[in-house]
Order: sequence, then C-alpha cells, then structure tokens
Amino acid sequence: MCRLLIIDDNPIEHLILQRMIDSGNLFQHVSHSSDARVQIESLRENSSFNDKLPDLIFLDLHMPDFNGWEFLKHFKELIPLFNKTVDVYIVSSSIDPRDFSRSKNYPFVKSFVSKPFSKQTLNDTYLRYSAA
Repeated sequence: MCRLLIIDDNPIEHLILQRMIDSGNLFQHVSHSSDARVQIESLRENSSFNDKLPDLIFLDLHMPDFNGWEFLKHFKELIPLFNKTVDVYIVSSSIDPRDFSRSKNYPFVKSFVSKPFSKQTLNDTYLRYSAA
C-alpha cells in the first residue's frame, strides 16, 4: 500500500486532489497537511518507523513561513535516517524555469508537476508507485 502525504497551504488543492484520488480509487492511505514545518518534525520523529513514513510526498513550493524550498533543505538532511525511499513530487503553480532547475538539485525530487494536477498525471503517478 502506497502512503501519500500532501503538503499545501491551500485547502482547495487538498480538496481537489482528494476528490480525484477518491474518484479513481487511488492511494488508500492519504495524509494532508498545510504546514511543512510540522511535517519535517513528524518525519524526524518517525524516521525509524517505515509504516509511519510516506512513500510519496506532493509538495507545494510557495507557502507562508516555511516554504517548500525550506522543506526540501531539511528533508535532505533526514533522508539518511530513513530505512526506505521517500520520493517528492513538487506540485506548484510556479511557471518560473528557475524553480524547475532548482528542483533538480534534489535527487529525491522525482517530478515537477504544474497545478492543477491532472487526473491522468495522478493516475500515472499512482500506477508507478502501486506497481513497486
């Protein structure tokens, strides 16, 4: 079972993604958060418990206070503590090519997806992780 964590400060994004997930019967375990800092702490606390770690994170870049870039910086430091692979998909409304280029500095970032997340992209992502 693939565990998905969605981090985005916009509750509408959570609602849209959850409805697409529900309508496609995708990702049986989904967690939602609007606070990237809280999620870094949760990942740190649960770093040795594979069943409490997500397999996949959908991360918004532009959030107040603790943004997606700060999350990625701290997440990179946590990876050596994990006993499993946790991939990140950046899901952003940014059209700045520098954001896309900058995301390439993080090998655990598997994709940069423009909002809104399409049903096809969500389905393809699910199939990639459910087959693993």
